[in-house]
Amino acid sequence: MVSVRAPGAGGCSLAVLIVILTVLRTHLTHCGNPPAVFLYQWKAECHFGAGGQGMRLLERHFINRELNLYFDSDIGRFVGRTKLGVVQADYWNNNTAFMEQKRAEVETSCRHNYGVDKPFTEQRRVLPKVKITPTRSPSLEHQNLLVCMVSGFFPSEIQVKWLRNGVEESRVVYAQLLQNGDWTYRVDAILETVLEHGDTYTCEVEHSSLQQPLRVNWEPETSESARSKLLTGIVGFVLGVVFFIVGLIIYLKNKKGTTQLRIPPNEGLLS
Repeated sequence: MVSVRAPGAGGCSLAVLIVILTVLRTHLTHCGNPPAVFLYQWKAECHFGAGGQGMRLLERHFINRELNLYFDSDIGRFVGRTKLGVVQADYWNNNTAFMEQKRAEVETSCRHNYGVDKPFTEQRRVLPKVKITPTRSPSLEHQNLLVCMVSGFFPSEIQVKWLRNGVEESRVVYAQLLQNGDWTYRVDAILETVLEHGDTYTCEVEHSSLQQPLRVNWEPETSESARSKLLTGIVGFVLGVVFFIVGLIIYLKNKKGTTQLRIPPNEGLLS
């Protein structure tokens, strides 16, 4: 417990002391509770063209998601976007040693990291996988859909064509290019056509990972369903022949077992 004793009739002094303590308490309360959100962000980006040409460093500073100032290597200095940013930009721009280091980061940071990451980004090549799947068109009775599924390739630039007997088809619909979770892509090329016996359909893929176009052929009689039916027929025929041979052997053995040996009468016996 803290007791305050006012000298003499000092009721006024006690009141002043209480007011001072109240003001100090209010001030300390405000100082002890900073703003609920205070976010400072720094982002550096390296921009470049094909082969690393036109290398550019862009460095941005944010306060509470508001752009405060930025550095652009094409300009060669900091530019303030807020009052605080202007002050900070002027301070850094007048620091000769700091600015020389910042301008050199285009080579020491951007171009260096470009060379390190190039084999895994710009020079990365992954061969595409091609699969053809036939299906029936739900809207047209006699139309069939041939789907050429191209997947697992990188980079994303690719060209897919449908050929019928060596002639490019124009009625091709391309699905949206999709990105897989392993930095590869996939796309479907759908051909709507009437299948005829003897025709050969070819899905042709051109990609930077291929030295020559990849071609996968499909024929109606060699489709998966046709091959499955043919295999089923062959297996059934072989099983039929086996059962026939086994049955014939069993039949001959049974017939031989029931055959009795006949002894001719002795004509030379005396009566």
